[in-house]
Amino acid sequence: LPGMIKQFSDHAANERTYLAWLRTGIAIIAFGFVLERFDIFLRTIADSLGRGPAENLSHGGREAGAALIVAGLLTIGSAMRRFAA
Repeated sequence: LPGMIKQFSDHAANERTYLAWLRTGIAIIAFGFVLERFDIFLRTIADSLGRGPAENLSHGGREAGAALIVAGLLTIGSAMRRFAA
């Protein structure tokens, strides 16, 4: 049939897989933002309670959030590269 995509079922399966990885990457990035914001929240609460300098209270939330954001971006990049191939 003219106008039909050859091997449409394979193409559709690849597209669904791409979209699933895209959603996963977005979720990882969102979780990274949540971790970073929660770390800021904990620093603000500690400062308001007079628990000393907030710099000493970090438990790696900022670093973990940044790492998750980078991991999410890498996931999306990898998904784009695999879908294009």
